[in-house]
Amino acid sequence: MTEPSWLRVDFAIEANKRAVSKTGEHHALLRSDALESAFTKPRHHFQYGGEEDIATLACVLLFGIARNHPFEQGNKRTALACALRFLENNGYTAILPNTEFLGEQLVAVLTGALSEGDFGSIFASHVTEIEDT
Repeated sequence: MTEPSWLRVDFAIEANKRAVSKTGEHHALLRSDALESAFTKPRHHFQYGGEEDIATLACVLLFGIARNHPFEQGNKRTALACALRFLENNGYTAILPNTEFLGEQLVAVLTGALSEGDFGSIFASHVTEIEDT
């Protein structure tokens, strides 16, 4: 597999600004080092762990952002936006049953009701390659 097209940190910052502006919350990047760390995790999984599954790499990015909590508000929304854009940038999409589906599953992981592995399986089952038209 060729190296994936990695998402840039500035996408997450802009995604967070959009996410919190929709709810009237304040945008603040609290820890840029935590955001940078979240973005290095999928690269490390690819380069050093040999992970080539694009859905798994998207999940690594998603959980990196959600767990590192680099923003004041909107961390889960930003994490989901980044994971979905990462898929798109690499020729994939997630076809979800509804817009809240992944958010509910993510909260279940963060509260301990669902394992990351189970989330990854659920997520991967909704990821499909984008066909050229």
